[in-house]
Amino acid sequence: MNIKQITQLDQILETVATYTHSQQAATALQTAPAITELTAVQQQLTLTAEAHRLLANDVLLTFFDLGQLAGLQDKLDQGLLLNAQQLGLISDLLTNLQRLKTVLKLHQSLAPQLVELMSPATQLSGLQGRLAHVIVHGQVADDATPELAEIRKRIRKQRQQVQTALTQFVQKHSQAVQSNRLITRNDRVCIQLKASYKHRFSGQTVDQSGSGSTIFFEPAAVAKKAAVLSDLIADENAEIYQLLATLTGDVLDHWDDLTQNRELLSQFDQIMARGRYALETNSRVPELNATQHIKIVAGRHPLLGEKAVPLDVELTSRQGLMITGANSGGKTVVLKTIALFALMIQFGLELPVAAGTQMAVFSQFWVDIGDNQSIAAQLSTFAAEMTTLVEMTDHIQPNALVLLDEIGSGTDPEEGSALSIAIIDYLRQHQATIIATTHFSAIKSYAVDCSGFMTATMAFDPQTLQPTYRLLLHQVGASEAIWLAERLGLAQPIITAAHQRLANKIN
Repeated sequence: MNIKQITQLDQILETVATYTHSQQAATALQTAPAITELTAVQQQLTLTAEAHRLLANDVLLTFFDLGQLAGLQDKLDQGLLLNAQQLGLISDLLTNLQRLKTVLKLHQSLAPQLVELMSPATQLSGLQGRLAHVIVHGQVADDATPELAEIRKRIRKQRQQVQTALTQFVQKHSQAVQSNRLITRNDRVCIQLKASYKHRFSGQTVDQSGSGSTIFFEPAAVAKKAAVLSDLIADENAEIYQLLATLTGDVLDHWDDLTQNRELLSQFDQIMARGRYALETNSRVPELNATQHIKIVAGRHPLLGEKAVPLDVELTSRQGLMITGANSGGKTVVLKTIALFALMIQFGLELPVAAGTQMAVFSQFWVDIGDNQSIAAQLSTFAAEMTTLVEMTDHIQPNALVLLDEIGSGTDPEEGSALSIAIIDYLRQHQATIIATTHFSAIKSYAVDCSGFMTATMAFDPQTLQPTYRLLLHQVGASEAIWLAERLGLAQPIITAAHQRLANKIN
């Protein structure tokens, strides 16, 4: 399981992707790597904030589904012509780009960096003009060339003559036809003649119905006019072919620019999706730093919605946080929330926090959370955890954020505590920021005595003994194992006996 899954960032990115307007942008957004350089993170967050601002000010932007262009590259590579519909899509892409740049410039004060981002996009006005003139609604326009206009005028006239001649035949021989409706078969306009009359008229059988009771017939009297029509249609196709060939070559000449435009539009779509998510979650850009300073003010886990209990915590440079307290009290949620926020900024996402929040940009993320027991590898929970910790300690680098949930809990408490403290010390020596949870008294004591750690516990309502999921800093909490067992329904005699044994041990 990777860091995106563990922190549930993958679910958030999946939601953000629903705000994009093409599969290309959605996929790119969900598969993008984390940014670990402070300036680059700041730049992406600035772009997100501008998108947020545009949306908050109801600026109307138009988008183009880039997925419609899928397959054009392969077709061009094979030396095939683009058809009118495909050329029309490229025209629409350029038109959308032109409108987008115009709207952005009108609102440059709200989004100067987005204007700058889109400035390399080439409008290709010459190509756009030629495409718009020739291709209208995915079809070659009548007035694309004077020659085509004349050919289509003659086609309309000749087709009318063919239809008139056929209609006259139908009216004259109504008893011989199945229907008065003319029908086109194999590019020829025909009458629907009863099969029994097949040999009574001179002409050509073009096709027949499945049952054979009807033949699609072109009378000899119409054949000459139809032949002229066929020749005109051939002329039309030749003219269209030449137009499509010319425009395809034109597109090929500008393909590098079109590819760049498509990529910029995808980036813009992703940024606007991040801005939409920020608007929907009432998020903001935190202050960033490269000193491992974390200050979260009223942070709300974005997946918990209205159930989220605001988190307030501040860790100075490389200060660790040791969270104690009962199971089901929310320790792991706090741990994951801090990690999630640190990750979100590296994907250009604003945070659902209050003003004053500061977030460090980390170079590495290491996580040991949950039940690591591996049946397939025949590893116990402890052995699997140690495998993770071996990799962590072997590859730890400065400026890393390390998350340790119940470190060392799968073995003897004394040995597990000693080993865990040694590992934590080693990670601290390598300038890591450590956020950990524990039930072990020895680790709690270590955190209390260590100046590099802040202790915290999860609050419980003293009246109801129910968790409030609020983090209480500078405190150490009890595990409340007996309380939790009772809450989950363990038999009362067992609970009473456990209390007695605990009281006897204390005394």
